[in-house]
Amino acid sequence: MGFLYNKLIKPLLFTDYDGLPVSGPFKVKETAAILIDRSRADPYEKDGAFREVPVHFFYPEQDADHPARFPLVIFSHGAFGFYKSNYSTYQELASNGYIVAAPDHPRHAFFTKNSRGKRVFVDKAFVRAVTGRGGKSDAQQDYRLYSDWVALRTADVSFVIDTLKAAAQSGATDDSWFVSEQEGEAVRSLPQLLDAEKIAVMGHSLGGATAVEIGRQRSDVSAVVDLDGTMLGEYNGVENGTLSFREDPFCVPVLEFRSWDHYNDVKESLAQGKRYPNDVLIRGAAAGFTAAIRDTKHMDFTDLPLFSPFLGKRLGKGSRDTAEAMKIVNSLVLEFLNCYLKGEGVFTVDEIY
Repeated sequence: MGFLYNKLIKPLLFTDYDGLPVSGPFKVKETAAILIDRSRADPYEKDGAFREVPVHFFYPEQDADHPARFPLVIFSHGAFGFYKSNYSTYQELASNGYIVAAPDHPRHAFFTKNSRGKRVFVDKAFVRAVTGRGGKSDAQQDYRLYSDWVALRTADVSFVIDTLKAAAQSGATDDSWFVSEQEGEAVRSLPQLLDAEKIAVMGHSLGGATAVEIGRQRSDVSAVVDLDGTMLGEYNGVENGTLSFREDPFCVPVLEFRSWDHYNDVKESLAQGKRYPNDVLIRGAAAGFTAAIRDTKHMDFTDLPLFSPFLGKRLGKGSRDTAEAMKIVNSLVLEFLNCYLKGEGVFTVDEIY
């Protein structure tokens, strides 16, 4: 499968893509490591192997004469996405003084690699469940699936946060880090750059749901961003054959983006007297913001249509230029994080862009 991917699949699906222009003063550097959670077996592996979470880092080049520590942003990709889905977002944030950690969620990611160098592809049953090809579902089945997906991903993200905080505190990596010889020096420099007191979590689609749930679970997260994701972790059971959801206040500042279809569907549902978990959470949040981008579809909140036009069109591309949409997204995300992680200015947002 690896040979077919490199020789046939990759050249057909992906173009050369270096991101969008950035606004910040910092040169952006990249590195990667695999974090091994020895407290948790991987549910997709039959041999009892520990859960491995590959993490890709984007960070500002340090000025030796003016050392600084930078806030941490964790980004969770969508269902069968992969870490590079929002490459332009990582670049924009890192250029403005953030460290971005973008984990792959193995078997939820389209592909990744483990510590043995083996390429790990998305789980077929997960794809069928997400796309609805596994047959009709009911509320109980949906609730079980949503709960399992979000639980796996929040465990991944929490493990990444805990591992990075421990490294920042000690000033060094430990044996949970699997690092290639090529990336060793860059990875070892990260703990000295990280301000572990300032943390945000964001994501696209299922990754956005993950980010919101992390905001529920952890008191050390200062901001959350959801890129066009239904907040699946807000569902808390089934009543009379219908999914029920939480209504207690959300205490973390949250910025939610909606595609044009998503925005209009929710607007119509609310007009019919129906309720939607995202809307309830935003209204009950300590600081909740929603922005819709006109003429977009789901994948326009990622870079996918820019580096894989074929997949972007197949998975959901609107008539709005994706580069234009992503520039709006990245600008608003930066303003939001600057406000709630760096204390810069007062954040406001328009309903529609």
